Formats: sequence, structure tokens, C-alpha cells
Amino acid sequence: MLRELFALWRDRGSAVARRLGQDREAVSIDARHRRCRAAWASHLEATKALVLEAAGTAPGHGTALVLGSGACLDVPVAGLAARFAEVVLVDAHHPRPARRLAREHPQVRLVTADATGLAETARLAAKGRLPLPLPVPPPDPVPGLRPDFTASVNLASQLPIPFYGLLGRAIPEQDRQAFYRGLVAAHCDWLAGLPGRVCLVCDTAWERVAAGALLESRDALEGLRLPPPDRAWCWSIAPSPEESHAYDRQNRVAGFLDFAAAWRAWRLENPGDML
Repeated sequence: MLRELFALWRDRGSAVARRLGQDREAVSIDARHRRCRAAWASHLEATKALVLEAAGTAPGHGTALVLGSGACLDVPVAGLAARFAEVVLVDAHHPRPARRLAREHPQVRLVTADATGLAETARLAAKGRLPLPLPVPPPDPVPGLRPDFTASVNLASQLPIPFYGLLGRAIPEQDRQAFYRGLVAAHCDWLAGLPGRVCLVCDTAWERVAAGALLESRDALEGLRLPPPDRAWCWSIAPSPEESHAYDRQNRVAGFLDFAAAWRAWRLENPGDML
């Protein structure tokens, strides 16, 4: 605990990151990775392999955009830097490992941004100064960028989480739920409208298991359904006794090599399934 407090003290994030708790979350992720390194290894390697495979089909070698880069545990920065003239890493908080990689690779540029673009709007809505935006508008965290390749990495399921505490009970539950689901859908719609190749890796379910038996499964995407993925695997995120001696916690993960095409076709086939 003292190590985590010191890490947070020396690596505070931007005002938005602090408001949403993203700098605290980065410290927690780093600590859990240290404790669960072996259990996380297959998930991190599967993510990086899918990103590189998708990047290999990009139509150009100009710019690669990565959303949800964090500490780059699951981002093949060196491989992307070897292929693209510019690699743009976007997150609300860039921990020290990401900043180190940016120094090591001149092609890498760090952009600090809220991937939803709605942190301030939600804060004002919680105070009753603005209505909560429904439907949720598509984000644009890097205005004007036309990437050859985009990867959303273990981010989509995380988009609503910082808003749980921010909105609290100030907004009617029905509106909150529509907003949370809308954040995920808007992210998918925005990705599908980008040029170049787009890949997506994200949680689809959060589970508790014990002795091979499923104890609990929670939808990770606020009820939004995705098309069938190209890859699917299980991330052992908190093996016992990390969270409990009674169970292991795992995430179901989906990976899409060409998410834009898959999502556009899915929306046409399932028009009433989105919002």
C-alpha cells in the first residue's frame, strides 16, 4: 500500500485524470500486474499479437493511433514504431512506462485526452447545470487526425466506469444506464467511421469462478452486443487469493481484426439492438 501511495504521489495525472480517478487506477493496475504477472501474460501477449496482425493489413504506414494505451502493458509499441512513421498513444493518464517508451521511440507521441470527451459535461450534469447528453455524441479525442491504423485496446468496457461515482444518484437511473451504454456505442460508432484499418480488443463479460464452476457473470458492455469476434480468450485478472480465497476473477475478451467493417455490418443487421 505504501508503495502505491508513493507511486501516486510522484505520478499525479492531469486535472481530468484526477477527477476521473485514472491516475489512481493506473497505480492499481501496475500493482496488480506485479502480483499477477504470470496469470496476465497470455492475455497481454494475445492482445499485442492481434494488434500487430491487424496493423499488418493497414493501407499505409503513416500514423497509428492507439486508444487506452495506459502503461502499454498490452500495446506493442516497438512493433508499431517499426511499421509507422508516427504512433499516437491516447489516454487520460500516461504512466511513467509510457513516457519512457515515448523517449525511446521518437515516432511515439503521447496525447492526454478523455476518450469520451464528456468528463466536464457529465460533471456539470451531475450538478444540474447541463442535461446529460442523450443520445451520447461520438468522441473525437484527436481532432483532425486521419490514421492509417487504429487500435482500441482493452478500453471499451472501461469507458463508463469513471462516471459511476461522478454521476452517483444525481441523475435518474434510467438516464444513467442509457448514458453508460451510449458511451460504449458511441466509441464503436466513432471507430467504425475512421479511415484505415481499425481493430478492437475489449472485455465482454466479468466472471467469478471457483473449482471450474461459474459463480457469477456480469455483462461488461452495459448491454451492448458486439458482432462475433475474430479471436476470443479468457483473461485471468485476479486469480485466488488476489481478490478472494473463495474464487478467481476472470474477464472474457473479444478481439476484432477489422472492427469497422464488422460493426457496420452488425448495425445494419441489428438496427434495434443498439440503443
